[in-house]
Amino acid sequence: MQTIAIANQKGGVGKTAIACHLAFHYRDEGKKVLFVDLDPQGNGSSTIGKAVEAATTATQLFLEKEEIIKVAENNITLIAADSKLTNLERANPEVIQNFVANLGRVKDEFDYCIIDTAPTLGLRMTAALIAAEYVLSPVEMEGYSIQGITKMLQTIYGVKKKFNPNLEFIGMLANRFNVRSSEQKANLTELFNEYGHLMVEAKIGIRSSIAEALSQGVPVWDIKKTAAKAAAQEITSAFDAIGKKMEVKNDQ
Repeated sequence: MQTIAIANQKGGVGKTAIACHLAFHYRDEGKKVLFVDLDPQGNGSSTIGKAVEAATTATQLFLEKEEIIKVAENNITLIAADSKLTNLERANPEVIQNFVANLGRVKDEFDYCIIDTAPTLGLRMTAALIAAEYVLSPVEMEGYSIQGITKMLQTIYGVKKKFNPNLEFIGMLANRFNVRSSEQKANLTELFNEYGHLMVEAKIGIRSSIAEALSQGVPVWDIKKTAAKAAAQEITSAFDAIGKKMEVKNDQ
């Protein structure tokens, strides 16, 4: 099982949209996917939950013993966010070991595990990064989002150094990109100039069809509209670029 954490300490960057679509992408390829929602807002759970009932709650993964998680018939198994997740931030950090161990118990049952994290640094994000092999950071091309990149990179490489030497940073993915904004274009150029080797060679624009698809619990490529086709092409291209970066990491 390849575990991918979708993480950014800045909210509003479309992190959950990327996480859900990545899960749908692998499912449509015939892969068995485990979707873990660690964001108490539960937006990912709401979307994936329209396709499948939750197998258990995310808080349960932090307990010492968790029942065996079974693969859902439609190839996406949901571990849903719940209200108790916020209480974990006050829990003993040792619960992180339980989370990692519980995911480890099902590594032979699934091809991919997608972890959607809350946009805050804390126990849950740390647990996700320790359990993951890869981390992807969607980034919006606004000033505040750009400013938060350094902190996110420090967090990722700090966890890699101290707790998870196998963690690999897939890169930053420009998301919710406004092609009409000269400021965003300039920010994207600056980001590639400064962090080119840490960027995914793709961008995803602001598309209303993406939100429409998520509200229906389906990927945007299942929406039969012309606008949705453009969004689907952008997301598919981004996922192809992500897949290539993961292949390079695996070959090293």
